[in-house]
Amino acid sequence: MPKRLIPVLSLASVVVLLLMLNFTTPTGVGPLGVLVFFIAIYILMFGIATLVVRFFGRILGRKSSRKQYLYSVVLAFGPIMLLLAQSLGSISYLTVGLMMVFEFLGCFLIKKRLERH
Repeated sequence: MPKRLIPVLSLASVVVLLLMLNFTTPTGVGPLGVLVFFIAIYILMFGIATLVVRFFGRILGRKSSRKQYLYSVVLAFGPIMLLLAQSLGSISYLTVGLMMVFEFLGCFLIKKRLERH
């Protein structure tokens, strides 16, 4: 991916989120607006996860690779799962624990799949 694409998309998603949070309501924006909201949050979380994974990759002395982007994709979905659980009103320690297990399994799957190739 181009190095400038992820930060630009993350910044655009911040702008979309700020506009939506200040000028609309969930009932006023409708189902498509809620979908745009969750997509914007995912893009923002992907940008943040990419920064975190790159930071730890540089600490460990590894170059940026496709594997780091795949880890970022899995890690960015964690906050979305928590938001969905919160919207259903069922967030608890068990929910957070299951989300962490899902994140671990996703990262483990990426590690094992890319070791074979």
